[in-house]
Amino acid sequence: MSHMHQLSQTTPEGPRQTPNRAPRHALATAVTEVFSPFFLVGFLLTLIAVVTDPTWVAPVAICLVFLVGIPQALSIYMHRTGSTTDRFIQVRQQRTRFYVISLVSMLVGAVALNFADTTHEVRLMVNLAIGTLVAVLLINLKIKISIHAFMAVLTALVAPLYLPAQPLMFGAGAAMWAATVWSRYTLKRHSGPELVLGTLGGCLVAALFVWLR
Repeated sequence: MSHMHQLSQTTPEGPRQTPNRAPRHALATAVTEVFSPFFLVGFLLTLIAVVTDPTWVAPVAICLVFLVGIPQALSIYMHRTGSTTDRFIQVRQQRTRFYVISLVSMLVGAVALNFADTTHEVRLMVNLAIGTLVAVLLINLKIKISIHAFMAVLTALVAPLYLPAQPLMFGAGAAMWAATVWSRYTLKRHSGPELVLGTLGGCLVAALFVWLR
């Protein structure tokens, strides 16, 4: 009887979601997609440029192409060609190639920004992004950290500085970070320590940005 019950919970595609778990899993997947690192990087760089640079169009275009568009296209390509198990590259050993190619793209973007008349804060965030990717690339050789958690807390701490109603925005940012961490843990994409490391890394970069800006 027990064996028959187990069979009834299995589909040809794998274990069937229980009625209570399926909506929770769907919600976690939606949160992961909405607050993806690619979206948050693009949002944060665009926000800083729009607020601080009257001629923000060219810097934003450069950032969106080289720091967001190319890395995101690469992650999709690697997933569709079977190089990675998922678009957000859950398996640590699969991340190195992605990080190296993305680093090259970001360096090209940083060089291009030298020919664009933009603000210190835009260049600072780009430089910190490059330094962060180098650090993550090296750390990834030993342990995986959550880039979702990293970007969520970085956005939560920095974005409110450029938005009205700062107390409300900090609260919304904290909720966004908490939801992102919950989603990654619920989907079993990261362990607790990996989420903690990502959060601490994001806090460190946010502190450096505030100090140096």
